[in-house]
Amino acid sequence: MRSTSTVFLQVSLACLCGTASAQIPLVYYRGVLNSASYMSPGLPGGAIARGSVFSIFGSNIGPASSPSLAFPLQTTLGNISITVASGSTVVNAIPIYVSPSQINAIMPSNAPLGMVSLTVRTINSRSSPVPVRVTDSSFGIFTANGGGVGPGILQNFIAADTQPINSLQQAAKPGQVLTLWGTGLGAVTFPDNVAPTPGNLPVQTEVFVGGKSAPVLYNGRSPCCSGVDQIALQLPA
Repeated sequence: MRSTSTVFLQVSLACLCGTASAQIPLVYYRGVLNSASYMSPGLPGGAIARGSVFSIFGSNIGPASSPSLAFPLQTTLGNISITVASGSTVVNAIPIYVSPSQINAIMPSNAPLGMVSLTVRTINSRSSPVPVRVTDSSFGIFTANGGGVGPGILQNFIAADTQPINSLQQAAKPGQVLTLWGTGLGAVTFPDNVAPTPGNLPVQTEVFVGGKSAPVLYNGRSPCCSGVDQIALQLPA
């Protein structure tokens, strides 16, 4: 018969092992997606663009609450950091939201192109590296439900202080200007961790509405948010 102390020791060790195991961050298979479209990796638009906001889904990958943000953004948030590596080239993504099951981060504009290894690091552990494809441009549109499907986030421009979200109740008119919100147009020349400098990005941008080409008036970063893009377009007549 085992002694009470032996049983207690075995139970204690089992609890400790279970606790340590539970704290290891795990990034889900194909769990790194464009934060706007959530397009699955391997599909057209499923790569992560330089300078874009992307989401990491997993378990034990962040703290219970996300700290507040301020410029300049840092490469560590809530003791969470993310490395992106290709061979000897290693860069740090910029986390902007952290939680136990999801991290949102900015892919650096100088990230290596092609297949890279992404690793989430906590204060005392790290995830196994997962493969991610990084590309120059891969645009996704933010949607009203935040899930990558359904109506997109577009604002009808009426005046500088009147730009309602496009909807069935607030329909746009032919010839009207709309502002489309998304991420993934491409890299910028200024640091990704500071307030963006407005200006068109040197990437060919075409928009079609109802199968008709719509003139693009602006394609660049939103002044408010690092990694977030705006496309201003005029609806065809």
